[in-house]
Amino acid sequence: MTHVMTASSIPAARGGDYARYLESKTVAPERGDYYLTPDGEMTQAPGRWLADPETLARLGVRSGEPVESADFIALMDGRHPGTRRWLRPEGAGGGRGGGIDVTFSAPKSVSTVWALGDPWQREQIEAAHARAVECTVRYLREQVPVVRRRYDGQVVEEHAKDVIAAEYRHTTARGVSGARAPDPQLHSHVVISGAVREDEPIVAVASRPIFRSARELGAFYRSALAEELAGEGYQIERGTGKDGRYFEIAGVPRTLIEELSGRSREVARAAERFRARYGRAPERGELRNLALENRRAKELTTRGDLQRAWSETGRRHDFGPDEAVRLIGAPERPKVERPIKDRIEARLTEQHAVFHARDLFAVALEQTAGEMAPEQALAVAREMIRDRRVLTLEGGRMTTLAVRAQEQAIERCAELLAQPAGRDIGERTRAAATREVAERISAPLSAEQSAALEVLTGPERLAVLVGPAGTGKGIVIDAAARAEQHAGHRTIGVAVSGSTAERLGADSPAFTGHTLTLDALVARANTGIVEIGRDTTIVLDEAGMVDHARLDALTELVERSGAKLIAVGDGKQLPSIGPGGMFDRLTGHAPTAELADIHRTSDAGEQKAWRALRAGEPERAMAHYHSRGRLHLADTRDQAAENAVQAWGQLTSEHDDIRSVALIADASNQEIDRLNARAQHLRAERGELGHREITLPNVHYDLRDGDLIAFNA
Repeated sequence: MTHVMTASSIPAARGGDYARYLESKTVAPERGDYYLTPDGEMTQAPGRWLADPETLARLGVRSGEPVESADFIALMDGRHPGTRRWLRPEGAGGGRGGGIDVTFSAPKSVSTVWALGDPWQREQIEAAHARAVECTVRYLREQVPVVRRRYDGQVVEEHAKDVIAAEYRHTTARGVSGARAPDPQLHSHVVISGAVREDEPIVAVASRPIFRSARELGAFYRSALAEELAGEGYQIERGTGKDGRYFEIAGVPRTLIEELSGRSREVARAAERFRARYGRAPERGELRNLALENRRAKELTTRGDLQRAWSETGRRHDFGPDEAVRLIGAPERPKVERPIKDRIEARLTEQHAVFHARDLFAVALEQTAGEMAPEQALAVAREMIRDRRVLTLEGGRMTTLAVRAQEQAIERCAELLAQPAGRDIGERTRAAATREVAERISAPLSAEQSAALEVLTGPERLAVLVGPAGTGKGIVIDAAARAEQHAGHRTIGVAVSGSTAERLGADSPAFTGHTLTLDALVARANTGIVEIGRDTTIVLDEAGMVDHARLDALTELVERSGAKLIAVGDGKQLPSIGPGGMFDRLTGHAPTAELADIHRTSDAGEQKAWRALRAGEPERAMAHYHSRGRLHLADTRDQAAENAVQAWGQLTSEHDDIRSVALIADASNQEIDRLNARAQHLRAERGELGHREITLPNVHYDLRDGDLIAFNA
């Protein structure tokens, strides 16, 4: 299970209802804290205020006292708790209430020790969590600009003097009717209902800065929590979870952690299956009533019942109060780790060549959890900037000195390859290739395409072809490959992904049987399986998707072997998976041809719209599509996704081959999984899929008979 800090906006219209929901989980006076809620969850203690005493005094709230339900609901409605007057003017949507729920969730091993340890150990962990949350809210106030002000028509983000926040600590994951027992999960909902500006007015809190800083805030919380736990004698295991961002208490059985996460995974899986079936997220009541497979309802009434259920689980893994206590002061396990700054740098540049300061701070906090205090980790990050190991670029973005050195090495190699080297194939050979391609496509090459062919087959060992989709890059590539072959040169087509390399062979017949991934080419060339020499021409398709490391390896291979490289792509299309962005720079060093005329459509309006999108002018393109009735708006992202899937379903029902219809989304992996699951459900409803299923790891849907699978190299 991944342990994260999440942030979600609470609209003004739902502010009061959300406050009542959180309050409903606190202790009911007539029942006491010994009993569970009807869903089998622990009743919780009242909330606590996380605001300065001066701020609370302005609101008529006593510092140090538990959150009163009426006060919290009034603030979420946007009113003063005492006078019930509006605290701030109406927002753009007409509302005054609402806020942001920032949820801090402890690593699962921490919740496991909390659930199975002795009462004093439970109090110890709760106190550590509470201090970590408090420190993180203070960090948020000091570092995240949550106030928006308008100066001379410009909106400026500023830091708040204080934030009005209430913390509600919960200790179980979401309960579901029919569940055996909810999972232990120590977490806090910190609801920020307003901010105090430096000049004292109380204003709405800006959500976007908090969303942007979610990773940094989550990393600070975990770092603070790890420091607290290490101070109590627990050994901390860093680098766990997705991308090594998280930590666990060392010594807690992994199998136990997995079992005590099962309820949470089952709830999430049930919710995603609901989405796949109905095309929307379940409402709270619907989620709680989902029937979970292979489970019988068992009445859990008291905390003792719940504790016994957890203890039974612990015994199956030989872990109970005695084992939990022995974690404190356990001997440190020998670890072989790279120096701190090396670890930070490696993580920073795994995916991107440039990053923001908040990314640097987040990675520094993640890589040092339990090793040093959060303030010390941040000091290390600032030291890396001061020592110029991390470089600040224009616009406030950053890169590392090592990445910049790699970029310079690629540029030096490109300059060398761009020098005339006697590789021009001659006009007669180009003319022969041009005639062959014109015969294949039953049309002559355009003047622009012919000029591009001349550049690509010139005397240099590096040439670049730039062109957006629809400009006929495939035709030019095919002609260039044929011309190189006529000149006695062996041609190889490569791309980062296997599907792109396969498509290159299909679109450009000259490459048939001679395409492979870039990684495969470099590996085989370095081991002697594939021979690359002076008579070899390598065509790199979708070069804008190539990261620094791959491009460095390829240009070095071309340089030492005497081969020629033709890089084809569009820097404004999909970025690289790892740190990249070098394709556009190659155009500044090597002979470059650019295709601008769109051939995929003869519609002048459509051509202008495509150009506008590529030029970063979406409003012009949207106006065109709106005028054609092809721009479909939705109130939410979920609704837009559902509309897109339904359109895909309609189109695929009208075509024999569903691969001829593409469903394209600018989305996270989670959203892509949801689109796949929804599309699969629509196909199953049409009777296109069989009943046999194979469970897939890390996704909520299964593979079924008839599903199409795309493999990525």
